[in-house]
Amino acid sequence: MKLFILSLVSLISSTSSQATRNCYTCASTDLRNKWYLTGLAPVPDTYFSGTCANRATSGNRESCSGPCLTMVFDNPDEIGCDSSDTINLRCPWCHRTLTNVVTDRITNNGDFCEFDNTFRMADRRGNVVNVRMMSMLCGDQDLCNDNEFIQTDFMSGVTCANQTNNNLLNSSPLTCYECTPSEGSNCHESKCSKKYCMKQQVKLDGGFQLTKTCTNVNVLGLDNSCQTYDVFTNPGGVAVKSQYTQCYCKDKQFCNSGASIGLLFSSILSIFFSSQFL
Repeated sequence: MKLFILSLVSLISSTSSQATRNCYTCASTDLRNKWYLTGLAPVPDTYFSGTCANRATSGNRESCSGPCLTMVFDNPDEIGCDSSDTINLRCPWCHRTLTNVVTDRITNNGDFCEFDNTFRMADRRGNVVNVRMMSMLCGDQDLCNDNEFIQTDFMSGVTCANQTNNNLLNSSPLTCYECTPSEGSNCHESKCSKKYCMKQQVKLDGGFQLTKTCTNVNVLGLDNSCQTYDVFTNPGGVAVKSQYTQCYCKDKQFCNSGASIGLLFSSILSIFFSSQFL
């Protein structure tokens, strides 16, 4: 099965005590038409490069305050396929540019890793499948995201030291709603329990669609946070605006219950991009 890798660098404000370092920055061309799988704000085509897999010689790097972040996940369209077809896709990026979030995960310039063996993700046919997903922040040295996850099995030789699955809330497991999207419906179909509750919402033409689940990986890097961005497309010459929001929370049981966005932190981005990202 194919693996998708997203590596980002966190650009922290000058008031932060986090150190400045260099991180590799590029995006694999194979991820261009599947960027929506990351749940992050779309990026311009100019950042996708065929040399991203060879970061040490590509020259794509950026000076940033804070850690480098690498997110890795299986291609949901390749679940169950012959493992001999597997490849790694990489995309180093600036974390704050994409999320407008200052992560609090790194301490003493160390690493922080989260892993979910059953992350729920839709394939191209709309079927929800389980994929492996991992995110790792590194801050111990320059270009620390130079050779992570180069194996076919991206967990080979990697230890997620922070993956204790601390999903307890007041000594009880954190319970979340899990449901498939339904137009205009605030769904409560079933329940699940992991480290975070997660909610994704798409708004278009006055309507909305919700997806809810639980996860052990939070790419935003804050316990209770959302990212919202506007998407402008031009299908058939007609301008269309939609809004996408992704939230993570763990402050109360069923914290992903409501249809509205009411978490502690929310970042807002306006993105203009080609309809190929939809």
